[in-house]
Amino acid sequence: MVGAGLAGLTAALRLTGKGYPVRVQERYPGTGGLARVVEIGGEPLEVFYHHVFTSDTDYVRFAGELGLAGEIEWLPSRMGIWTRGRLWDFGTPASLLRFGPLGLVDKLRFVVSTLLLQRAEDPAPFEDVPASEWIRRHQGSRVWDDVWGPLFHQKFDRYADQVAMVWLWRKLYLRGRSRTRSGMGERLGYMRGSFDRLTSALAARVQEQGGVIHTGDPVTRIERSGGGFTVHTRAGEHRADLVLVAAPVPDYLEIAAPLLEPAELSRLGELKATGAICTILEMDHSLTPYYWLNIADPDMPFGGLIEHTNYIPRERYGGRHILYISNYVLPDDPLLHAPKNEVLDLYLPALRHINPAFDAGWITASHHFRADYAQPIVLPGYRRLIPPMRASTPGLYLCTMAQIYPEDRGQNYAILYGERAAETILKDLGQH
Repeated sequence: MVGAGLAGLTAALRLTGKGYPVRVQERYPGTGGLARVVEIGGEPLEVFYHHVFTSDTDYVRFAGELGLAGEIEWLPSRMGIWTRGRLWDFGTPASLLRFGPLGLVDKLRFVVSTLLLQRAEDPAPFEDVPASEWIRRHQGSRVWDDVWGPLFHQKFDRYADQVAMVWLWRKLYLRGRSRTRSGMGERLGYMRGSFDRLTSALAARVQEQGGVIHTGDPVTRIERSGGGFTVHTRAGEHRADLVLVAAPVPDYLEIAAPLLEPAELSRLGELKATGAICTILEMDHSLTPYYWLNIADPDMPFGGLIEHTNYIPRERYGGRHILYISNYVLPDDPLLHAPKNEVLDLYLPALRHINPAFDAGWITASHHFRADYAQPIVLPGYRRLIPPMRASTPGLYLCTMAQIYPEDRGQNYAILYGERAAETILKDLGQH
């Protein structure tokens, strides 16, 4: 198996649970993938910000299976938006009524259409229409220009006007379920001690069931060999009867392209995604009163500010205020591979614009992380491009975030699709 992120480890758990020997190869020094952690103030913290919604029932179920469901804290959070040169509360009906950039008619159209979206069950009406077109038609041009458009441009850059409405519809639909079915209003979940607790418990369970996990040893090539495969890694090679690649599409193509049929390669090549850079600042002051601040301003050099310690008490992190600076960038953007000091030189003036009191002296430490593949870009007609879990070569399987549809990627769906991958393999092995 290639990849010890949440999807790969979940599949390994189900397969070892049925008695199959599984060897997992992971490129990073530890498990967890995008949910891996760094230590701050003696406490582990995800290198990319994470939380779960009350609608993330597969994650909660899985945490319960590992004895950790009671460790998820469901806490209130506060959301804001930066647009037209100032901060605004955002995300609740009351805050929308006070949102100055939109007039009364725009607000009414926004609220009514959002409620309708949250009640729509069928993705078909949203699959082949760009969100920019749908929003302008149903919510108005001003809503697109002042709210959604800048957010889409921050996240999808030159593809912003092309992203399919189905992507936004499903986010709003699931967010509505999280609010209305939880019985708690708007709550977000975070695991005491970080989500790494679940990942570590999962890895330990896989090993208890006979699985082997090799970290810090990336797979470089997969070859067909006899009735199985030879898996080449940086440290050597080993034989496998079946191979599941639980990794991004570009990694899959890099190590397995010769095994795939031309039509399959062509379809995979049409899939697009953004990368992500995430800078974590440890500070001795808070920047804003918000946990989640969307940046709806094309002149800003980042797309979101997530102040973790406006959600989780900073005392857990040695009293430090923790700020994630989130930025999605396309693979050809030089910023994706820029060193931390260059990125900070770009970001710090913008932080001062948001809070004029901000001073670089507030920063006591900083960390910078990159993911070359972080967000699939869902364009009209995306459904036809979704790769199947069974590859054209028998015995080769794929589990990747590009398959998650119409939902968006996240821990909940990594678990769900990891289980689906295992079910597919077990079915092919004659297990039911």
